[in-house]
Amino acid sequence: MCSRAVETDPQAQIGQALFNAPMLLGGQAARADMSCASCHSNGRRNPHFHLAGVSAAPGTADVSSSFFSPARANGTFDPKPIPDLAFPVRISRDRASGDLERFLRGLIVEEFSGREPSPTAIAALAAFVRSIGDCGAVTEQPRRLADQIALIRLSVMAADRLAKGGDSETEALAVAGARNQLGLINERYAGPDLRHERKQLLAASRALQPAAQSSAPDPAALRRWLIGFDRDLRPALEAAEPRSLYSEPRVSRWLAEHAGDLTLREEGN
Repeated sequence: MCSRAVETDPQAQIGQALFNAPMLLGGQAARADMSCASCHSNGRRNPHFHLAGVSAAPGTADVSSSFFSPARANGTFDPKPIPDLAFPVRISRDRASGDLERFLRGLIVEEFSGREPSPTAIAALAAFVRSIGDCGAVTEQPRRLADQIALIRLSVMAADRLAKGGDSETEALAVAGARNQLGLINERYAGPDLRHERKQLLAASRALQPAAQSSAPDPAALRRWLIGFDRDLRPALEAAEPRSLYSEPRVSRWLAEHAGDLTLREEGN
């Protein structure tokens, strides 16, 4: 993502973690494992996003659909192209106006039926959105293990800062975002030869769970988890990556082996 601010601004880093956390949106979006990043990959526009009943062509969404919330439902199927957040159009990003903060709060609570976000969460999200820059033409790249590991680390460090600041509710969202990324990695480590890595991923996710449920999370516990992740699980995942579905040859073989299953699933829909 073209944003030097995220590299140096702790508030924008927390915002990026929340941007990738499905639990921020709540409701049907969280159940569908959707975060802000599902529609806006790296803050840009996801041309492949498609959700039955919400999208028409890929890259579109009906933001007034009752699927997510009755608050803004208009009873009309009118999907629009998902906007690229590098190019603000309708909402001012001037900090003094507060327009972006009000828009983000309305999107979470009204458009997606999410819980009322804390002022800290809104400020962090606004900082991240303001940091999104124009990289020119977007070059599509396959999902990489390194990207998801980076998001896990970012989310846990964001949770650490939030816990120190006493915002346990937003800290829980950041932890849930880290656990979500662990689950996405788990999906790519398919097959009997990666059973051990899947067990490690599950254990790591379970070890984070108390931090998402405590009303007084322990920042030291989050730091210990991250040290253990970097020391043990991260190297194991990186070593096994060529045997996972992050490997393009492995994906091609998997698709060939499961072509019949995928056809039956599509016909069933």
